[in-house]
Amino acid sequence: TTVESPISVSGRSGNAPSSTSVAVDIRHTYRGDLQIDLVAPDGSLYRLKNTSSSDSADNVIATYTVNLSSELINGTWKLRVRDIYSGDTG
Repeated sequence: TTVESPISVSGRSGNAPSSTSVAVDIRHTYRGDLQIDLVAPDGSLYRLKNTSSSDSADNVIATYTVNLSSELINGTWKLRVRDIYSGDTG
């Protein structure tokens, strides 16, 4: 399953910062199942987290630093989370 959470940015000018912080708080019983991407308004993907079959801990509570300086800051950004494996929920 894939879930997206949109965030609209407006009233700013220029491009996003080169060291943008993206904080996530995702509750899931096996965080290694999750692939997390930031989707820019133009559709460009920025991978924040890959899946890992050996990471069986709960939840993804983290802050990722991403270089978004090539992207216009205004628009609708999306946090996209995909559960690659079945068998648990979050």
